[in-house]
Amino acid sequence: MKKPEMRSCLEKIKPYVPGKPVEEVERELGLKNVIKMASNENPLGPSPLAIEAMKKHAEKMHIYPDGNCYYLKEALAQKLGLNNEQLIFGNGSDEILSFLTLVYVNEGEEAVTVAPSFSEYDFAMRLMAGIPRPVPLTGPDFGYDFEAILGAVNENTRLVFICSPNNPTGSTAGKKDLDSFIERLPDNVVVVLDQAYLEYVTDMDHPGGLDYVEQGKPVILLRTFSKIYGLAGLRIGYGIAAPEIIRELNRVREPFNVNAMAQSAALAALEDSGHLEKSRSLVSASRKQLAEGLAEMGLKPVPDQANFCFLDIKVDSRKAFQSLLKKGVIVRTGDIFGFPTYIRVTYGTQEQNSRFLKALEETLAELA
Repeated sequence: MKKPEMRSCLEKIKPYVPGKPVEEVERELGLKNVIKMASNENPLGPSPLAIEAMKKHAEKMHIYPDGNCYYLKEALAQKLGLNNEQLIFGNGSDEILSFLTLVYVNEGEEAVTVAPSFSEYDFAMRLMAGIPRPVPLTGPDFGYDFEAILGAVNENTRLVFICSPNNPTGSTAGKKDLDSFIERLPDNVVVVLDQAYLEYVTDMDHPGGLDYVEQGKPVILLRTFSKIYGLAGLRIGYGIAAPEIIRELNRVREPFNVNAMAQSAALAALEDSGHLEKSRSLVSASRKQLAEGLAEMGLKPVPDQANFCFLDIKVDSRKAFQSLLKKGVIVRTGDIFGFPTYIRVTYGTQEQNSRFLKALEETLAELA
């Protein structure tokens, strides 16, 4: 077959390999009630208000969505004390990552990331023939070494990606350290502060980030409705930045990038503070439940501020994954992050957590 040659920079991108649907896993293995604790989803699901809003909006699906997310933008701006010009919405916050590299990264230019962290940073950079420069997180708690991150910044650096709480480790950046880091960065470098799990954070030292935007710093905050709001299937996230950054990102945003159902659900979800509190309480109780259960097995997860934990199980995570799968529990293996004996586990309901702990104990005994 004759065709144009693929851009050479794409050879460095490994296509995302999705897991099988839970229903297909159940069919193949002859199981029932398989639980998925791999994708950091909210086990409580969406707010009832969001579900009702989607039902009401269903009859309008023949109409294109509002390309400006007007009502959602108004509500979110009011909730956060922002101006509309400081917000941009995307088909998940992942899309906004692509906006950032489209706008700011030329071929051969660089972005500093940390490792391990969210793979989409690398993906977005590679799409533009950019070069990601990973800096390892440090110690058993996977802390941020901002001196090393700053040392990796050079004249070709355009972006710095900081995920806090970090995926997959759950570790966070301290406000004082991040403040100092941002103050010392060159003016032509944009800091992308990914806060997908912000609503779960209880550490008072964690940076909220809005003050950076208010001070006019070259910082964009990325947040999402996929995690605590339970709207992962609708794909809607947003960015907060100075108006000039938002205007530049809007140059590459397609006209109807956020679907109408997602907008209506997100708008309703913002009103349900009770659902957020239930979700936070569930994670807090789950973190304690798993920590206690794992301690009985001689295991200790990385301290986290997210809705998941990163855990060294001391055995091959791929083999453990297969064993857990046969017991009806799906987790994320650590080898994809470069840590072959780790697994990442989403906090579930009390029953789901108990099933995971029992299945893991049996798995470790099998693999011993």
